[in-house]
Amino acid sequence: MMKLTTLIIEHDVHWLATIIHMVQASPFLELTATCSSALEGHALLAEHAVDLIICDIDIPGGSGLNFIRNLQDPPMVIFVSAHREQALDCFDVSPVDFLLKPISPDRFIRAVEKARHRFDLLRQADIEPYFLIRENQNYVQIAYENVLFMKAQENFLHIVTINQSYMPLLSISKVEESLKGNTFLRVHRSYLVNRSAIVQIGKTELILSSGHTIPIGEQYRATLNRRHIQKGLITRTN
Repeated sequence: MMKLTTLIIEHDVHWLATIIHMVQASPFLELTATCSSALEGHALLAEHAVDLIICDIDIPGGSGLNFIRNLQDPPMVIFVSAHREQALDCFDVSPVDFLLKPISPDRFIRAVEKARHRFDLLRQADIEPYFLIRENQNYVQIAYENVLFMKAQENFLHIVTINQSYMPLLSISKVEESLKGNTFLRVHRSYLVNRSAIVQIGKTELILSSGHTIPIGEQYRATLNRRHIQKGLITRTN
């Protein structure tokens, strides 16, 4: 189980001890370091990459809020404060949560769960989109960005990538339904193309960066024009 590496910034020794205990008791957090000021926080982050900062608002050397604002690429943050009115100011930096002192264990657990959920979403966003096909007894993972085009051939789907091609037993319609986002575009009854691979579009065909020529079906021309050409077209004005 992956734990979130955690930095605590808290100047009050009593609350520092309390938060340390809560972090160490959590099966989802790993305490990396603690400090009591913004300057110490900057120094620690220069040495340690962390997933989560638990930061008091009132710390020496400036507020915890300004500390987070000044970070170029801040990790997730849970703010801690004894003053309820500070909560509104914090939310312009999109914290995971705002904990009001005294902090109950139940409330801390809920904040940690929020951090875990956000971390999972961020990690999924970093993964390049892909799909899986079955080849013999194995599953082959194919990244969207590597695919040039797909062509329906009877009951098979010819998938042409930058490096090689595959011929799984698949229908083009079934694959089109499962693809996420706008990477691929149906330009013909038998063809799906990767939009980023298109280098030239004519009346009846388009050319890909690989040199492949793909026919444009009459019934798909309007979709090609609306979803791809019009959105990217730059016209000259006098």
